[in-house]
Amino acid sequence: MKTISLGRISGLLLGAFALALSGCATMESPAQKKVSREDKALQASAKTEHAIFRSLGAWKRSTYRNKALLEKATPENVAIEISIKEQRGYLLVRGALAMDFPVATGKKSHPTPTGSFTIRAKEKDYHSNLYGKIFDATGVVLVEDADSRVNPVPEGAQFVGATMPYWMRLTDGGVGLHVGYVPGHAASHGCVRLKDDTAKQLFELVKIGTPVTIAYEAPVMAEPVSKKP
Repeated sequence: MKTISLGRISGLLLGAFALALSGCATMESPAQKKVSREDKALQASAKTEHAIFRSLGAWKRSTYRNKALLEKATPENVAIEISIKEQRGYLLVRGALAMDFPVATGKKSHPTPTGSFTIRAKEKDYHSNLYGKIFDATGVVLVEDADSRVNPVPEGAQFVGATMPYWMRLTDGGVGLHVGYVPGHAASHGCVRLKDDTAKQLFELVKIGTPVTIAYEAPVMAEPVSKKP
């Protein structure tokens, strides 16, 4: 009769235990499977609904909102993408398109940087320390579109930074998302301007660390991401 050493038995038991743990690690619970199915159904529904929105004549001036997805939105499951090509922004909830809204990115002289960013700071009532107006002592505007780094402030005059409500900072260089004039084309000094209602909604949903992708063509609308020629 063959005998099996205690060492071999221990090895076999450890191997079986490790295999069992591996199986547990990869096995999806019913709850996980349910969430996955729900997400897929939401994504499919959102794509159909969004396609209908994009078929409307006035979609470029309008904002798309998917109510079902927005009800599930939390600071932990949202992300933002910005398309320079389309001058549109997109809110993703669990990777599905929940909002499609007009934006204004930087004009040619002040292009908005592209890449992957995160929300670094939030401030409801913010004023730019770079761009604004210069007033004389009587309140008359001396420089309408002033850059504090370029335009000197005469004695007795004052630089007043532009208002940027619902400020969401992306870079140390002063680029962020905020309320501003959205004319349907690139128009800012590098920031991403938003309409008032959009900015308020995003401000409430994002947190410090929320991912923001800025690209010539947003990943959610093109796979792979198109590069600017």
